[in-house]
Amino acid sequence: MVGACVTLWLLSVFRGRNKELMIISCVLMTAGSGALACATPNNMDKLWGLLVLGGLGIGGIVVPASIITTIICPDDLIATVSALTLAIRVIGGSVGYCAYYNVFLAKFNTNVVTYVATAMDKVGITNTTYIVQAITLTGASLILDLKAIPGLANETAYQIVVAAGQLAYSESYKYVYLASIAAGGVSIIAACFLGDINKYMDEHVAVVIE
Repeated sequence: MVGACVTLWLLSVFRGRNKELMIISCVLMTAGSGALACATPNNMDKLWGLLVLGGLGIGGIVVPASIITTIICPDDLIATVSALTLAIRVIGGSVGYCAYYNVFLAKFNTNVVTYVATAMDKVGITNTTYIVQAITLTGASLILDLKAIPGLANETAYQIVVAAGQLAYSESYKYVYLASIAAGGVSIIAACFLGDINKYMDEHVAVVIE
């Protein structure tokens, strides 16, 4: 919300300059989201700055882009254009989710087996059935159920396996954040081709409610 409010305020102050504002927002989004690839289970408290950076960029794109389209479109098409921007946002989000989820899943399927199996061996559990069960529960985020596996009732052993699962997740999410850089790069390039809406920033009001 802060990113959206600041960008819209600057849009009013400069009476345009939408290209520059969109480019800056896209750069912030790309930098903040991509930099989250450095996240590990041990540095979560140091990621707030990156989250704020990425959030400012995303906020400066989502709402202002919709407002800009309503400014430049004909009065009788405002409702249609608003609906289209919402539809594009939903479709884009669905496509993005699908792409990122598949990137995550491809990496996680390998990492969870490697890290959890290694941790199970470290705590002295070599039974294949128990190892597969631990991997399955970790993949489903049912970590409390891990204690039901023979040998993991011990708190130390349990924490070792849980930590291995957390590492598997963090190593897999890293590639999602790196993949977001590609999408961010496309958005930056697209923003460079935006036209200036200065001539549309006048006192015209499409609908006057009396």
